[in-house]
Formats: sequence, structure tokens, C-alpha cells
Amino acid sequence: MRETTDVSLAVRTDAVDATAGWPESCVGQLGALCRAFGMDSLRPQLDALAMAAAADGTVDVVVVGRFKAGKGSFLNHVIGLDLLPVAALPVTAVVTRLRGGPGNRAVVRRQNGDEQEIPLGTLARYVTEQQNPRNVERVATVEVELAGLRSLPGIRLVDTPGLGSVFTHNSQTSMEWLPRVGAALLAVSTDQPLSEHDAELLRELAKYTPEISILLTKADLVFDQELAEVADFVRGQAGAILGRPPRVFPYSTRPAYAALRGQVDEFLRQHVSCQHEEKAREIVRHKLATLIGGCREYLRVARSAGSVEQDIRTVLQGQLEEERHDLTSVRNEIRLLRNDLKVRLQQDALEEFVGHHAGLVSWLAGDLREQMGGWKGNLWETTPAYERWAQQVLLDRLGPLSREQGDRLSAQHLAAAQASLGRVVRGFQDRVASNIEQVLHLRFTGAAFAAAVKEPKRPDIDLARVFDTPVQLLWFLIPMSVFRPLVHRHFLRLLPWEAERNLRRLAAQWSQASGDSIDDLARQAQAFIEDELNTIDGLVGKTEDQRPAIEQALALLDRLDQEAGAPPDLLPLTPYRHHSQEGPG
Repeated sequence: MRETTDVSLAVRTDAVDATAGWPESCVGQLGALCRAFGMDSLRPQLDALAMAAAADGTVDVVVVGRFKAGKGSFLNHVIGLDLLPVAALPVTAVVTRLRGGPGNRAVVRRQNGDEQEIPLGTLARYVTEQQNPRNVERVATVEVELAGLRSLPGIRLVDTPGLGSVFTHNSQTSMEWLPRVGAALLAVSTDQPLSEHDAELLRELAKYTPEISILLTKADLVFDQELAEVADFVRGQAGAILGRPPRVFPYSTRPAYAALRGQVDEFLRQHVSCQHEEKAREIVRHKLATLIGGCREYLRVARSAGSVEQDIRTVLQGQLEEERHDLTSVRNEIRLLRNDLKVRLQQDALEEFVGHHAGLVSWLAGDLREQMGGWKGNLWETTPAYERWAQQVLLDRLGPLSREQGDRLSAQHLAAAQASLGRVVRGFQDRVASNIEQVLHLRFTGAAFAAAVKEPKRPDIDLARVFDTPVQLLWFLIPMSVFRPLVHRHFLRLLPWEAERNLRRLAAQWSQASGDSIDDLARQAQAFIEDELNTIDGLVGKTEDQRPAIEQALALLDRLDQEAGAPPDLLPLTPYRHHSQEGPG
């Protein structure tokens, strides 16, 4: 059980900078409160508020969505240039920020702080997986200034590819930038409207901004009546998630749909750009209200537990202790789920990769026949020529196959594992919430479980020996003028085995690598459950003499809530500055 913390620190504000204004002072006070009461699960929301409080009034407009949802095409239309890569699979964890400026320029900011101005035409070299695999260039962000965006002052368009990925190197980038969202446009294609992934992303976005709209891309794929029906469906489904129906903008890059594009342009100009300072304040207030609500929920549990008779509190503590004893069952449930997920992954990986066997062998055989016509010399020279050819063509063919199919397969199964383990965690939280409601007559939700998915390491490609024995040593005994057709047929007969061997090896290695990531997700789920149980147990176990500090902390939250609802002119933010005035970072 967690040791009781001295909550007298919870409401001390003398440690907060006396010169700090709103909302900086809120960050300090809420940070002290979270530390004092051990509410560590609220740290991400606290960091989000701190980032928003330090902003300069610029609104970051982030376009998010699944692969091939049309994000790149939309942004290229807004900026008036074919600048951002379209349908790059997959993109790296590199943020591209675009804003108006006196001219067109791009600056690469590396993770070590170095900056390098680059030609606009070389942008793909830094932000796509094909030209910057696994971000070997160590790019942190790419900052782009465009004269064509001067008509949208006060906003910055942010292309954050990681929001559409489950992998850590992308998810980390997402979580670093998601708190700065001012307005979010979720790109949803008409042919795949509002998947479960989109729904999860909407829930996550709602934590950080009240300004969420839907960009219904590829509107040209359906007739007008169908488009209206899809828009209504998406608006209704998203509204059920957000608690209010969002704006839905049907969109297409085709010339006949210029009127639809104009609606989005008008929204960005009138609703966001012209009101960017007020929008920035709204975002800060939204993040503050979300964090205050989370703090209040935990503190009310502590207050109620301290207000009831000891025997009633003992009942709740007993129920929590039963949950602690049942952690073994939870661990077993997670273990069984993890093993089942890994078995399904192995089966799907084998089926996926071996399914390419016939096509791969057919292509290899055609290319080999063409290449062998130019091979001269004895067996000593011909065998290495085959091995060099096989090494190169298998790398050329299996490399992209491994990246595309392996990345897709891993993303699919890891997203499923993330969702499945999330349901286990939610089940635990629901049981705890039920116990709290039965004993304290208080509704409780708990912190959100956000597991980070460790990206699997991509396997390499290797080849076995062409011959089981070093037959090249016998070259002087084999007259190639007679046996060359037999040697060539031997090379051709090797192809099905060589292709299947490498395809099976890729399937096994992707299964192992992705399985390791599933193991890591399972560990995170188990650790979260234990930490949440410790947090609630610590709050419930606080003695009655700490009730005044809890009441004082709740009063602090009420006061901060009132400040968050103050008129905009009483909550000044730093005036808008042009990008050229900003320092690095």
C-alpha cells in the first residue's frame, strides 16, 4: 500500500512564481496538488496545460487521420503547392509545421538543436520513411514558411503523421504535439467512414481541444445524395463520442468540388485565423477544465472516504484489498490474452507472407533467365554470379514487401492488442468504480490508460548457400560447355525453396518482433492497474485529520474553475508574433 503523503503541501501556492499570471499560476498550483495527493496518472494532462499556457497565441491546426485518408492532398491544396508527400508509407515521426511568411523557405530542426535551411523540393528526404528510414536524419521538426499562407495569420498548420500510427516513435511525437492542438481536422474518407481508430482519436482529441471538425475526404467517390447520408452518419457518430455534433466538411481535390473546398477555406480564415487569440484562450480553458475535473474526481473519493464512519471505510478498503489479492487473476487474464494475440499474429503473418510465394517465384524465374544469358565462365565464376543476383533481387523484392506488409500487419495486430488490453484495464476500473459507488455513493471514472506501443524492429534478409557443399571447388571437373543448362536448371529449381524460406523467415521474425511489442503492452497494462490501485488505496486510506487539506484543495479547484470561466479580456496571452521572431524549439 502507498504511504500516506503530507497533503498540507497540496494547497500551498507560495512556491509558485508570484509574478506568474493566468494561466501559468494554475499550472504551478495544480502541479503541487497532484504531487501532494499522489495523482501521478494526471501528469500528461498537467504537461498539456503547461504547454498551452506557454504558447504565444498562435493556434496549431492539426490534420489527423488514417493512412490514405487524404490529409496530404488537403494540406497541399490549402498551401497551394504540391509540397507535402502524398500516400508515403509509412511516414516518420517528423512534425511539419507550416505558417505564413514573407517568402517560401523550410528549416530542418534536428534533435540535437542544429538547424539547416533546405530547398522546399527536398522536403520528402526528411519526412518520409522511404528517404529517411526510421528517421536516421534525427529530425525533430521541419518548419516551413510560405507566402501563400499569409492570408491565414495567427495559425500554424501542423502535419503530425504519428497520430495515425500506433508505434512509439510516432505516438511519442503525437503526444508531444497533441496538447498544442488549437483546432483539429480529422480526415475521414467516404469509403471508410469513422473507424474505431477514428473514434479513439476523437476521444483523445477531446481531452485537449473543444474545436474538432471532420474533413470528409474523397467526396467525389459517391453521388450527392450518398454524400449527404455519409456526412449525416459521421456527424451523428462523432457527436455521440464528443457530446456535440461537430462540423463536417465534405472535400475533394477535383475541380468540380471547388465550392466544397471553399467552405473549409472560409472556416480556417473566419473561425480560426481571425479569432486565433480567443481560440488560444479557449484551448487553455478547455485543458484546465479537463485537468480540474480529473483532480476533483480523485479528491472527492478521498473526501467521501474520510467523511464516512470507519466501518464503512473499512468495507471499501476491504474491497480494494480483494482487488489487490485478485491481481494474480488479472495477471493471468493478461497473460492468456497476450498469448492468444501472439498466436493469431503468427498465423496471420505466415499466411500473409507465404501468400506472396507464387508471384515472387514467377518474377524471380523470369528475371533469372534473363540474367543467366549473360553469365560466362566456369562454375567457380557462375555460382557467385547467381548468389550476387539472388542477394540483390531478394533484397529489392522482399525489402519493400517486408516494410509494407510487415508494418501493416504489425500495426493491425498491435492496435488490436492495445484495444484488448485496454478493455482489461477498463474492466478493472469499472469494478473499482462500482465498489466506490456502492460504499461512498460517488461516481468514479479513473484515469485513462494510454499504452505506448514499442515499434518492432524490422528483420533483415539473408540467403542460404546455393549448394549444400562447396561445389565451386570442383569447377575444373565440370565442363560448363556441356553442363551449363543443367547448372542453370539447378539455379531455377532453387528459387521456390529460396523464396519460401525467406518468406517464412520474415513471417517468423515479424511475429517475434511484434510479439515482443505485445509483451511490452501487457506489462504496461499490468503496471497501470497496480499504480491505479495504489493511488485509490492511498486516497481512501487518508485519515480524518487530513480532511481540511482535502477541502482546501477542492476549494482551490473551485477557484481555478471560476478563473477559467472569466471573460477573455481578463485572461491575456502573449500577443501574436511572427515565426521569424521566435527562438529555436
